[in-house]
Amino acid sequence: MDNSWNSSYIYGVDNESGWGERYFFTYFSEFGERMLSAVIAEVTMLTIIFIVSVFANVSIAICVFRFPDMRTVTNCFVLNLAAADLLFAFSIPAVAYTRVVPNWVFGDVACRFIPYTQFVSGIVLLWTLCLISMDRYRCIVIPPYRSKIKPKQASICAATTWILTSVVFIPVAFWFHQLKIGNKTICTLVFPQSDAINYSIVFVIPLLLIACLLPMMVLVYNYQRIFHKIFSTRNTWAASCVVVSTTDIKSTSGNRDQSRRQSELSITDILTPWPRKFSSNSQFSGSPSVGRHGSLSQHEELRLNKHIRVVRVLFLNVVVVLCMWLPITIVMFLIFIDGRRPNDDTSFFMRSNYFIVSLIIALFNTVINPLLYGVLSDNFRSCLLQLWCFQTGIKDKRENATPTSGRNIGGSSKTSRKQSYVNSISESPNDNI
Repeated sequence: MDNSWNSSYIYGVDNESGWGERYFFTYFSEFGERMLSAVIAEVTMLTIIFIVSVFANVSIAICVFRFPDMRTVTNCFVLNLAAADLLFAFSIPAVAYTRVVPNWVFGDVACRFIPYTQFVSGIVLLWTLCLISMDRYRCIVIPPYRSKIKPKQASICAATTWILTSVVFIPVAFWFHQLKIGNKTICTLVFPQSDAINYSIVFVIPLLLIACLLPMMVLVYNYQRIFHKIFSTRNTWAASCVVVSTTDIKSTSGNRDQSRRQSELSITDILTPWPRKFSSNSQFSGSPSVGRHGSLSQHEELRLNKHIRVVRVLFLNVVVVLCMWLPITIVMFLIFIDGRRPNDDTSFFMRSNYFIVSLIIALFNTVINPLLYGVLSDNFRSCLLQLWCFQTGIKDKRENATPTSGRNIGGSSKTSRKQSYVNSISESPNDNI
């Protein structure tokens, strides 16, 4: 049967799953005439992503294993992200080769294993980000503002995500298989045929709900509460900054307003990779005639700035992951919808290159993740510089776990109130990134 109208579907006979004659989506393969420039572009992108991803994620893993100060709760989860990225990236050579030689030549085992590992690594990535957000939520929002888990327990939680996800997605390894149709061989997904159970619906709907929508809802909820806590903490202190002058209170009124503006925190300070630094009291530190009433001490300023940097890296990572995994989630759902047509309806709209483009976007995430940590994280940047440039003596940028209370101006009641806010922005030494 002529399929020149769409080189991403092949008409054949399936005896293994019981469907008989039907059309099969080619996924990694695409037959027919293709532009050479498109093939070169795809293979070039896949090759670059593979090289950079392996190098960057291995470097992140070495940093965590080599330097004891990097073995923290958050970094245990970051290591889990790197492992998921590496597993996902290892499928690139087979995909790139199949874009050049359309026939699937790697055998039935590889056809089952590669899509299975791609599903598993993607879901592990999302749920690891959820674990990070839940730990951050406990550290910032819930008293006593400390993580209740140790690095070893974090490693157990990370391993549990792998075990559960690997078990849940075992059907993928059975439903993907190599299919020979004439002189063409493809790796395709075929749900079992049954009059009693619609396996495609049973698989796709829970996948979208449990593996995609649920972790996204958890991420949105946790970071919304985290941002609310940070904003309320910082801006409460900014609003309570009152300049007290022993000589001329009027001369400092302009500086007071400027101090409040400089101390206030907005959403752009979280979203921008290199935002402004906050300082509500540096302009008064050199004046002996000016006192601070209710403002953050210099040490507390540094602690809050550091906490904001940690949340910024993690939040940007969440945004990147969701944006880069959304296209392939939509494409897989559309392939499912498109493939439910009867044999006499050949109005297929999906193409293999749509799937490959969305896959490349998801694979590019394996490069962005380690770059976010390497560029925006002071600790990882210092470790990577020592690894790559053979520098010695990494500077420990972490402050003490227990912040100072600052100046005690205004009595014990204000000190108690101030310490409560300070605790809410303090972070455990096991949470650096």
